[in-house]
Parts: sequence; structure tokens; C-alpha cells
Amino acid sequence: MAGGPERPEDAPGTPTGAARPSWRALVKRWAAVVLAFNIALGMGFSVVALRHQADARSRADALLAELDAAAATQDALLWRGLADAGPDAGLAAAAATVDDATAAVAAASDGTPEDARVTAAVTAYQRAAETVRTTLTSGDPDAARTAAVADLLPAARALNEAVDHAAARHRAANASAGRVADFETLFMMVFAAVVAGLLFRRFEAARRSGELGVAQAKARSEARFRALVHNSSDVLSLTDADLGIAYQTPSVARLLGWAPDELTGTRLVDLVHPDDRLALLAAHDDAVSGEREDPTSDVRMRHRDGSWRHVHSIHTNLLADPDVRSVVVTTRDVTAQKRLEAQLQHNAFHDALTGLANRALFTDRLEHALARTDRGETPVAVLFVDLDDFKAVNDGAGHGAGDALLTAVADRLRRVLRPGDTVARLGGDEFAVLLEDAGADRAETTAERLLAVLAEPFPAVGSDVRISASVGIAVGAAGLHDSDELLRHADVAMYAAKEAGKGRSAVFAPDMDSAIIGQLQMKAELARAVERGEFTVHYQPTVELASGRLAGVEALVRWQHPERGLVPPLDFIPLAESTGLIVPIGRFVLREACRQMRAWHDAFPSEPPMTVSVNLSARELDEPGLVASVRDALEESGLDPAHLVLEITESLLLVDLPATMRALLELRALGVRLAVDDFGTGYSSLSYLEDLPVDILKIDKSFVDRIGKTGPDDGPAQPVMVSAISKLGHALHLQLVAEGIEQEEQVSTLQELACQYGQGYFFARPLPSDALTELLAERAGQFARPFV
Repeated sequence: MAGGPERPEDAPGTPTGAARPSWRALVKRWAAVVLAFNIALGMGFSVVALRHQADARSRADALLAELDAAAATQDALLWRGLADAGPDAGLAAAAATVDDATAAVAAASDGTPEDARVTAAVTAYQRAAETVRTTLTSGDPDAARTAAVADLLPAARALNEAVDHAAARHRAANASAGRVADFETLFMMVFAAVVAGLLFRRFEAARRSGELGVAQAKARSEARFRALVHNSSDVLSLTDADLGIAYQTPSVARLLGWAPDELTGTRLVDLVHPDDRLALLAAHDDAVSGEREDPTSDVRMRHRDGSWRHVHSIHTNLLADPDVRSVVVTTRDVTAQKRLEAQLQHNAFHDALTGLANRALFTDRLEHALARTDRGETPVAVLFVDLDDFKAVNDGAGHGAGDALLTAVADRLRRVLRPGDTVARLGGDEFAVLLEDAGADRAETTAERLLAVLAEPFPAVGSDVRISASVGIAVGAAGLHDSDELLRHADVAMYAAKEAGKGRSAVFAPDMDSAIIGQLQMKAELARAVERGEFTVHYQPTVELASGRLAGVEALVRWQHPERGLVPPLDFIPLAESTGLIVPIGRFVLREACRQMRAWHDAFPSEPPMTVSVNLSARELDEPGLVASVRDALEESGLDPAHLVLEITESLLLVDLPATMRALLELRALGVRLAVDDFGTGYSSLSYLEDLPVDILKIDKSFVDRIGKTGPDDGPAQPVMVSAISKLGHALHLQLVAEGIEQEEQVSTLQELACQYGQGYFFARPLPSDALTELLAERAGQFARPFV
């Protein structure tokens, strides 16, 4: 059996005792190899992808830095435009740079919310910047500043925050990706050195990209700092301990006209006004010594053209800072602010119209002048100057002409006074003059000189105008008078000059005080009388001369004083006119007269019905509510407008005739009748009379008085004026009323001259309403009986 055939397993070349792996093991082995290769290959692709993402994020970070720097440059140009009140030429280019940087960021974006936030922030920022740029271009710097503060600053802040947030996200993602890549690199080094080397190179590339991002961030910060410093309106000066200038920002060219390098080595104190150098040196010493933190100085600095600029500087000691080693002086131009402060201070103590001192400055100088006087040795004098009848200029020629006249008066007062004298406008048409070291004689001489120069015609108001003035003089010294008392004495003396006939001066005397106090007391009592209703109305009959019929009455106001009794009209009517109280008094008379006449119409009907005449003063005619007041009085009383006659004096026609004509036409439209009182005394042009909407002429008493008196040839005087007025009235189809009839001869003459109506003591004195009611009751049913 030993020599039998060999088995296959015993064939030569087949090792014996060594077990070969099975196909399952081979499959597992190759699967492991393939799996390891796939893992290594996948990790390789993953590392490559991570590195590409890191590069993309680094590029995005750099693009964000460029966007932020572009926005910073545009910010600086916009703020410089606001400081210069005009758009900078580079604004359009800066806006385009921001748009390009935004497009680059959007292209590199991976669609994260942070990148979308950057895009939205840029859109809002560019819209705000466009608003400021457009407003600047339109020439409205105030609106541009408002838009910059309200919109641009928040938008720029939001953009900066969005950029920083997006950059931080990219850096955080880069850091995370780097850690994953490092782990995969180390794992791959176990499988393949080549892959490890590749991963190492990728890692180095990522590291260099990170360093580039840091460098770009630093460059972005430096670019922003340079843009803000170089385009700031403030000037930064780096000086040494001796105030030598080592560096100046370019804005010094706008402030002082010098190029920055031209001032290098110059001492800052040499640019300061000699009177202000101590202030600058004191602030610099305080900064160097550390006695005060950031001391300030307000000085004047010389511009290159030789002018001076007011500046405010802050001195910051950075000598110990190794990066600076200087005192930093931050300087801001405050010239416009100083000019505004000076103008406000001037306005506070000077009259805006004439440029003269005002009451506050005059009082201050008067107090100082009194303080410098010895008791009775070197007195001061105050002249109170008031223009006579200045209201006529305002009413006749307008307030513009009145202002021009006041300015011309101020110029003349300056011209005739000494440089050391003070002239002030106290208000309205009142001026005051302060004469130091002047007694009564010199004050009176000065007053006469002022009156003479003011009496010359004034051509400054369109046509030559002549005015006069009244001057009050008061002399005083320290210990005898204070400023208020002295000025009041001059005011009292001025009123005394007016009472004496105007156009003159008067020196204060103690007895003047009591007269002025009496007048002031009368003013106060008159105001109280208006409030308490102390006025009553008397009625003077108007008679038809041909028949003796009672045709109407004239309403005349009386003041029933609780202590003085019945005050005559001449004692309070002028005062009421000057104070304006004549307006409420006139309205009371109008309402009461309409009410009373309607009551008489109801109680004593006649044909034609009686009329009631009411006088209108100049102040009432100027009142815008006059027509409404007349309408209300008629409606309240129920009186027919045709039975109301409103009288104006002829002198009113001399002042602002167009305005008077408008008022009369409005009154005539109500249906009332109009009369011209005191006709013949006002010297008005007869050509006006033909156009006036009047119905009645009242012949003044002065002309009626001449009837029956002896003439130059010892015979009866001829009533020439009354005859002329009668003919004029009939030619114009006007009714005629003669005033002040006191004799029967005057009645017959007036009848011969065809004067229809008359009134006067010959017929009856002014009567209270109850007395006239009794008279009407007695005459009831006796219409044909003459009123005598």
C-alpha cells in the first residue's frame, strides 16, 4: 500500500502545516481595506471641503472689512459736508464704493441670517446716507443735520453691528472647522502620510488665512481711524511739553488756513492772540502737571489771512503713553457761537430799530454815573425827549414811515451829543439822554440844541415832515436821587413841557409832581368808572329852524363821579382819548342812545321820527369792530338805522383819508346817516367833501357866534363863512345844522341863509333822559308849537 498514488494535497510546492485564509477572511480583509480607503478618501474630501469653506469665510470676512471701511469713509465725508454746509465732491464715489463692497459680500454669502442682516443694514444705511446727501445738495444744512442725527447715525451703528456679528460668525465657523480638520488630519496620518502631508498643507493654508483676516481687521480699524481723524472738523495737535507742534491733522487748513506740515515745529502759543496767551499757557500747565483732568481754554487764534478765530481747546496729557508721548490739544472753531453770543448781548441792551441803548442799559449807566458823583458837587442830568403828535405820522403815512422817522431822530440825537453822553430809546417815540458832570444850565442848553435839530424837516420818510418834541430835564446826584426817581422826574417835566404848548423844554420842579400825580389819579379813576358804569348820557335837542319842530337830539356823555359829582366833558374826554378808554365809553353811549331813542319813538311817535346823533372819536373810527358794534346796538334796540346819525369831526379827514373813507362806506352800508361835525375848522380839502358818503354838515359854533356882532366898520358883521358853507351844503345836497345858537337874531339869519336845523342854548341845554322825556310829554299833541 506504501507505493500507491499521491494525493493532491501532498503535491510538491504546497506548504504543509500553514493554514491559508479562507475566502471569507479575504473578503473581510479587502472590505476593511476598502473601508479604510473610503474612510480616508472621505475624510480627505471632508478636509478639502472644510478648507475651501474656511477660505470662503476668510474671503467673506475680508469683504466685510472692506464694506465697513467703505462705510466709514462715506460717514466721514458726510459729516465733513455737514460741517461745511455743503456736499463733498467725493460723496458719490464713496456711495458707489459701498455699493460695490455690498455686492461682493452678497456674492460671497452662504445665505446665513447674519449675511442677510448685513444686506438689510446696508440698504437702510444707504437710504439714510442718500437722504443726508440729497438734503445737503438742496442747500438745507439744518435739515441735513437733523436727518444725520435721526437716521444716519442709527443706520451706521446698525451696519457696524451687523458687520461685526457676521465677521464673528465667520471666525467662529472657521475655528470649529479648523478643529474638525485637525482631528481628521491626525486620523488620516495613520492611514497615509501623503494624505497627512496634504492635510498639513491645508492646515497651514487655513492658518495663514486666519492671520490674513486678523491683519485685514486691523487694517479696517486703522482705515476707520484715519478717515475719522483726517476728515474731522476738529483739529488735533500733538505738542511737546513746551507747546511745540509735532503733528497737526489736515483739518487745520480749514480752521486756520495753514497746511499741517507748515506748522510743524511752531509753538502753539505763537498762534494765539497776545491777550489770550496766559489762558492757553495756564490750561497747558494744568494738563502737564496733572492738577486738572483735560483742562480747557477759550482763546483767539490767528488765521493765515491775519484774521482771528475764536476756538475752544481741550488739553489731554499723553506724555506718558509710549505710543503718543505728547500733549494732545483738540481744538474746535466757536467763532460763529461767539458772534451769536455777542449779538444776543448787544440785543439785550440796545434798541433793535435805532441801535441806541435801551432802557436797561440807560438805567445801568445812570446808576454808575450817580455813583461817581459827589453829593451836589458834580451832578448828572437826564433829558426825557418825547416826539409831539407822533401818532399822526403812523396813522397818516404808515408804521414804516414812522420807523424811518424814529431812526432819523436817533441819528440826529447822536450827531449833536458828545461822545461821552448816552442817548437811549425807551420805547415808542420816547428817548432819554444822560449828561454826566452837567448842571441845569448845560442841560437846558443841550435841550435847546436838541429841539433845534429836531425842528428841521425830515426827508427820510418819503416827503419832508416837520415834527417837534417836548423835553423834560431833571438834575441829581448821589445821595439825593436814585436812577428811577431821576428818570421819573425828567418824565414829569416832559409832561409839563407838553402842557405848556409842546415843542419846548421844562426843568423839573417839585410842584410838578402833584399835577402829574393828579393826572395819574384821574386816569385810574376813569378806568374804574368804565368798569363801574359811572357814565350817563344827556341829550341836546336839534330843532328845525323853519317850524321849531324837535327834529332830533345829540347824545352827549357825562361822568357822574361818586365824589366830584358831574365831571365836565373837557376834563375827561381828552384823557379817555389818550388812554383808549374812549372806545368802551363810546360803545356805551351808542347802545344807550339807540335804546333811548327807540323808547321815545314808541312813547311819542312823530312824523318824521326823531333822530339821535352820536359822536365818533378817532380811536373809535380806527377800531376794527366799529361796524359790528353799531350793527349790534341797532339790533338790540330795534332802532331803524335811518334814525341814527354818526358824527365825525372834520379833523379826522386829515389823517389817513383812504382808511376813513372805507370805514364810512361800511357804516353807510348799514343804513345809518353820517355827519361832519365842526365843519370849517379842519382845513380839509373841499375836493374830498364831494366824495365823502355824508348826509349832514354841522356848522361850527365859532362861525355862528359872528352873526350879530359888530364888524370893522362898526356895523353888523356879515356871516360870510356861514353863507359860504350853506351854499356849499345845498350844492352838494347836504342838510345843514348850525351849532351853538344862543340868540334869536342868529336864528333869523340862519333861516335867511336856508340853514335847515340848529341847536344851542337858545333852544335847550343838554338834558338828562328823564328831563327830556318830561319835555316830550308836555309837548305831546302840540306838534305845531315851536320849540322855544
